[in-house]
Amino acid sequence: MKEISPALRSFVLTLPSVPFLEALLLLHGTPGQIWTAEAIAQRLYLQSVERGHDIVRELAARGFCACTPDGQVMYRPADAAQHRLIGELAREYQHRLIEITHLVHG
Repeated sequence: MKEISPALRSFVLTLPSVPFLEALLLLHGTPGQIWTAEAIAQRLYLQSVERGHDIVRELAARGFCACTPDGQVMYRPADAAQHRLIGELAREYQHRLIEITHLVHG
């Protein structure tokens, strides 16, 4: 099995948590869909809606999504390079879940 690319490894190391990573992948996997923090929290089995709000704020701050005035979000990365990395992450996460989660926790 090939190694995780250096660019993807560097990107994963910047992610603050596995729930954040999974929220990012959720948005990536549903382009065009608008999500509330509550729906993200429920879909990811987060312990609190506030955690969902924290993740949404961080996704927006990092330029991974666009926000509506009422705080809903949809996938809209800041640039094409970011979109490519997130796509690579989505593909690799399916096959390297443990390795990638260890990088996030590292």
